Amino acid sequence: MKIITPISNVSELDMLLHNGADELYCGLRTPEWDEIFGQGLWMNRRSPQQANLSSWEDLEKITTAAHNNSVKVSITLNASFYPEKGIACILKLCDRIVNQACVDALIVSDLNLLIALSKEKLPVRIHLSSLGSCFNSHSIDFYRSLGVDRIILPRQLTLPEIKSIVQANADKMEFEVFALNDGCYFEEGFCQTSHTLGAFCLTDWEIEASSSLKTGPLKVGSLKTGSFKKNRSFSKNLDYCMTHYKEFLWFQNNCGSSFQKDGLPNGPCSLCGFGHFRDWGVTAVKIVGREASFHRKMGSLQLVKAVRDKTRNHTQNDRIKDYARDLRQTPEYCDSGYMCYFREA
Repeated sequence: MKIITPISNVSELDMLLHNGADELYCGLRTPEWDEIFGQGLWMNRRSPQQANLSSWEDLEKITTAAHNNSVKVSITLNASFYPEKGIACILKLCDRIVNQACVDALIVSDLNLLIALSKEKLPVRIHLSSLGSCFNSHSIDFYRSLGVDRIILPRQLTLPEIKSIVQANADKMEFEVFALNDGCYFEEGFCQTSHTLGAFCLTDWEIEASSSLKTGPLKVGSLKTGSFKKNRSFSKNLDYCMTHYKEFLWFQNNCGSSFQKDGLPNGPCSLCGFGHFRDWGVTAVKIVGREASFHRKMGSLQLVKAVRDKTRNHTQNDRIKDYARDLRQTPEYCDSGYMCYFREA
């Protein structure tokens, strides 16, 4: 399995190549886009200032150095949707991205952009973003017909669902799964909020019930156990929900962007499943966090590579899982039930 790693600055390049990145992905902030849309509409799902390369020159430096090390580079064009002018602008930029900067793949989510790119027939691979919401095998042939070469599976799938999709289609499609960092409370493909206004799902909201709802009983599902609590007062149920909701958000936000004592990052992951991914035919595992610091990217890559390398030694799945948990050094976090990207069911 390949390790897909984020990059947002040329200064990170040598570190990522030295620590074993197999592919790099990045965003690009261009003056052409800014002239039309300014900061009101992002070209991808991350901040232009914090998570994107700032110039064409930087992109070309990265692709040249990466290719010299047999590492491929992808560009994110993964906003949930684009207006008509946005798609026209991107199509013009893609010619330069592909033919001048020599980028290997475009990561796309918007269906209209995907259709437009399929007509352009640029010499570039197309990777479907997780926002494309590929939840079952029936959608594979549809995306193949639009020129998609790899599908990035959504975080909300279960392990049995991933197994079913990948094993049934590995002979005709590449699949990529998330490995580490950054969760999302909602299903991204169905969430139409713009990250320009902040990550809505990670906002620490204060919720207060209206007076008309405070009198009756409420049935509330526990996020942790799935059990139901009945016939409690509304205020107790609300407090119960909010406590678990905020705990869940803390884990999804990389455990408060914290680190272990050894410097490795905390946060959501699928490290325990790497043995399964290997056996099922998953092509690549992805580290999330283009906006992350230099040290978080380095620690993330080192952590993922250590577990991935175990899969190359034909290590049994149970031993890979134990090894991953030992590296995390936070069994209480793993046991919470909030840290896993992909659950058993």
